Amino acid sequence: MTILRVAVDDEQAEALIKMLEEVPYVKKIEEEHEQTSQVKEPETAYQRIKKLLDEAKGKDLFKEIEDPVEWQRQLRREWDRDF
Repeated sequence: MTILRVAVDDEQAEALIKMLEEVPYVKKIEEEHEQTSQVKEPETAYQRIKKLLDEAKGKDLFKEIEDPVEWQRQLRREWDRDF
């Protein structure tokens, strides 16, 4: 016997269960709901950016950049090139 686990949106679960009950070779249907106590992602763009910045603190991401102004100037020069 093979056991299959399927994740379905709550709104569609009942319809899928009804369909599976009609299939003669389906032996048993077990229903399991996800816990809603999981941590949710921040909702606004500001919160997502703040979360990323907080995670990046102390990681010395740009330690190789000695002069930020010159670094940006070089990036802009690359953008202005004709390809």
